[in-house]
Amino acid sequence: MMTLSKLSWRGLAAVAVTLAACGAANAQQKQVKVMTFGSTWERVLKPLAPAFKEETGIEIVPVIQNSSAEGLAKLQASRQNPGVDVWFTGEAIAMRAATDKGLFLPLPVDKLPNLAKLIPGSHNEMFVAYWYFPTAIVYRPDLVPGGKVTAWSDIFQTGFKNAIALPAPTVYPGRTILIASLLNGGSIDNVKPGIEFLGKMRDHVAMFNSSDTNARRALARGEIMAMIGSPSAVKELADQNIPVAMVSPKPTPLIFEGMMMVNNGNADAAAIFINRSLAADWQKHMTDVYNLGPVNKDVTPAEALVKVLPTPENAVTFDEAKINERLGEWTEEFNKAVAK
Repeated sequence: MMTLSKLSWRGLAAVAVTLAACGAANAQQKQVKVMTFGSTWERVLKPLAPAFKEETGIEIVPVIQNSSAEGLAKLQASRQNPGVDVWFTGEAIAMRAATDKGLFLPLPVDKLPNLAKLIPGSHNEMFVAYWYFPTAIVYRPDLVPGGKVTAWSDIFQTGFKNAIALPAPTVYPGRTILIASLLNGGSIDNVKPGIEFLGKMRDHVAMFNSSDTNARRALARGEIMAMIGSPSAVKELADQNIPVAMVSPKPTPLIFEGMMMVNNGNADAAAIFINRSLAADWQKHMTDVYNLGPVNKDVTPAEALVKVLPTPENAVTFDEAKINERLGEWTEEFNKAVAK
């Protein structure tokens, strides 16, 4: 009878360990873990996931966040093992996150040929936008006084008391404060008028929502009449046969949201996912079902989106570096004002 020496057994054991490690690595390569918003997963990514897996062999595994700020906090708290390969975030918070070189990776340009097809200003070394959108007034025509909203001042009238939702400063970073500031003689360099105004409005506002999803649901149920939101909220409610409209008065901020790569040991799969997200067919799907602006310049925005985009004179953009630098201070002052 043939027997194996101790050395042979050790050799076989080493081979088994090596094969197991390779198997684990291959298993990881067949998944890409994407931290994103619940509505983004359900409406945009989930319908595309089966075809993506068939095409690439990679399964998209969602990790749901309520906001970009919450997502960043979770990633930084688990930086040794983040468990996420691609993170969805707004541009302002992306600038803050980009300084964390240990947690986030530069975009591998050589593996992202679709970058060449994007509109100007939609990406940098660490961040690439998936869409852009205006943040303006989404409302229920069947509920608002007179059936129509035309200006920001409308929703702060008595008839809207306790019937509007405004995003907390961490949602659409700082935009609620900046809109209020511009409406009251302030600016990005002087947000005191805006914060004071929001403090006076605290009893007028039904909720300062920490999640866009919560405000959409409240609007759908008729608990509020109007909210600051994006065209995707219009699409979602319209698809439920709920009367909804959007107006983009001056000032209406434009926002880019997109993706960053997390240092989770799965960069190849992350790059494949990001590049696919920027392709014309995925961008077309996104704008049609989510009603947000495509960053691929070969894709025409959804017709419903074109109808609610602000005119050039009504649209505003802000210095994202200033927002990133000052948002923490603004949030503290906002919390003090609305708590009085």
